[in-house]
Amino acid sequence: MEKMRFNYHTHTVRCGHASGTDEEYVQCAIKAGYRILGFSDHAPFKKYSNRKCFMDWDQLEEYIGSIEQLKEKYRDQIEIHVGLETEYYPYCHEEREELKKKVEYLLLGQHFSDPLCTQTDYFKQNSEEEILQYGKSVCEALDTGLFTYLCHPDVIMSRQPEFTGACVEIAHMIGKKCAETDTPLELNVRGIMKGKRRPIEGRKCYYPNRDFWQILAQYPIRVVCGIDAHAPEDLLDLESVRDAYKELDGLNLNYITEPFI
Repeated sequence: MEKMRFNYHTHTVRCGHASGTDEEYVQCAIKAGYRILGFSDHAPFKKYSNRKCFMDWDQLEEYIGSIEQLKEKYRDQIEIHVGLETEYYPYCHEEREELKKKVEYLLLGQHFSDPLCTQTDYFKQNSEEEILQYGKSVCEALDTGLFTYLCHPDVIMSRQPEFTGACVEIAHMIGKKCAETDTPLELNVRGIMKGKRRPIEGRKCYYPNRDFWQILAQYPIRVVCGIDAHAPEDLLDLESVRDAYKELDGLNLNYITEPFI
């Protein structure tokens, strides 16, 4: 897996919680030996603004233009793509369709239960009801066919002290839905990076969560590794990539090893 050198999950400062210039991400990707780098910063909403979570709508064209310029500048060194990561809310469906026409791909990353990021935060410890809400929201989004893959499907396990009945239920829901829609799931490396810095109650990492993935592995799914880079140097952390794979060692997952965008 170490020879896998493509990453479609890369953020920029426009989301409000990342650092570095767009070009620095490209330079670090080249240094690390990546063949393909996809940018997928947090997508905007027309009627909502939260500069700590996602870019504003009026930043969208500048974002796309910046990546397109880098695509041309570094075309002899690395292949670059421009996409977006976004939550899905049914009342914003037309906006997500509009966004997909502007970029090369959309990734589904369901972090919150509302566009302003003020209600349920799926990074925190959640109730059984909120866990089920997460699973239903992800499945509803996947049914739209808008998304190239599902980011960090086990993000809901970030701060869960136990693997509850609701966790089991949504793992089956998501595994089944991804198999039905042929939507790849992401082995997210950022959970490993965060866990190294801030271990929770002795746990090695935030995610991937092996209990969650043991259930996903029961379904005919495809898995893609995503760095989820929020700083250029994240792309140089190949040790965390190896550690992420080790967390799921022995589950016989079908990893995507060739570029698919």
